[in-house]
Amino acid sequence: MKKRIIMSIIGAAFMAVTLSACSSVRTQADGQAGATEQTSQTTKPKVDADASASIKGAASDQKEGQHTDSHRAVIYFSSPDSSDMNALEGSTQYLGRIIAEKTGADVFRIVPIKAYPTDYSAHTAQAKMEQGENARPAIKDDFGDLSQYDTIFLGYPIWWGDLPMPVYTFLESHDLSGKKIVIFSTYGSSGLGDTVEHVQSVEKGADVETKAYGVAAGDVGSAKDKVLSWLSELGY
Repeated sequence: MKKRIIMSIIGAAFMAVTLSACSSVRTQADGQAGATEQTSQTTKPKVDADASASIKGAASDQKEGQHTDSHRAVIYFSSPDSSDMNALEGSTQYLGRIIAEKTGADVFRIVPIKAYPTDYSAHTAQAKMEQGENARPAIKDDFGDLSQYDTIFLGYPIWWGDLPMPVYTFLESHDLSGKKIVIFSTYGSSGLGDTVEHVQSVEKGADVETKAYGVAAGDVGSAKDKVLSWLSELGY
């Protein structure tokens, strides 16, 4: 009888210890999960490329639109989904700034006079309509005299398999004959398509580098080393 009572007491004590340990482990695990969830919500990646080929992140303070004594220029079109063009850094813009830092190029941006909608669906619909109409949207003339540059790094996202129409506006407004044009681009899934050939057809007097650089928008954040390697292969 006494033995049975002692065994019962030992069993009860064991269960109490086990339950207490399980509760402690579960509480610790919940705490870790909560910490992980909080970290994921508060720690944002520096580069977050989305389907509209833009990077959500603080824009660089690199000066644009200013001529120095450089003989190279980065001229790019990039359209982040924000009405404040200086608040977000587009993915093509991001690549352009990597190139400028490496090559010492001056930087200029192709800016439509009428901004694109910030809503993604409206944005892509307008881009498709402009392409269907073969439109040439007016752009700001912020480039000044480009004659000092012998190399132009031309950057653009791929919209509906082609150059954005404002890039055509720029090319058709500036004779780049005698200059080297080096192309870099971002895209969703289409790749560069025939855009290098399209640039060649517009700028017939220019030397358009056929070894262009292209990267999917979702991979832009990890592209820096590849961009630098590409530049090195081209001799920059």
